[in-house]
This record gives sequence, structure tokens and C-alpha cells, in this order.
Amino acid sequence: MKITGTRSHIRVEIEGKVILINGELTTTPAFYADIKSIKKWEPPYDQEEITEEEKTKLIQIITEESQKEGNIRVYFE
Repeated sequence: MKITGTRSHIRVEIEGKVILINGELTTTPAFYADIKSIKKWEPPYDQEEITEEEKTKLIQIITEESQKEGNIRVYFE
């Protein structure tokens, strides 16, 4: 898994797929991600809708990864 981002979104690469998740980077530093923006993968998988099960798994994995030493925390709202 690789997480990169800007002030307004994070880009998550996992299992050969990529998703952009909208949100806001604060000065804490922490990133507050918008759960509603988790809908579809980026091309070439953009025809695949993300199921609720996949969404829950993504949130869990991203949250765990963000809690590792040296990473910016990601919170979902």
C-alpha cells in the first residue's frame, strides 16, 4: 500500500488499483477524509463500483497505515 496526497485529497494505491479520496489536510498534521468520496477506482478500474465491504476494508487499512510512526494520521468523517 502506498498513500500520497495533497492538501485536498489522498491517493491510495492498493493491490494494483488506485483511489482518490477527497478531504482536508490540517496543521495538526492530520488528514480528514470524506467517506462519501469513496466511490470508484481510478482508470482502468473506473467501471468497478466500490462495495460497502471494500469501503470498510479500505478505511480500516488506511487508518492502520496512518497510525504507523512518521505517517500523517487519516481520519474518516
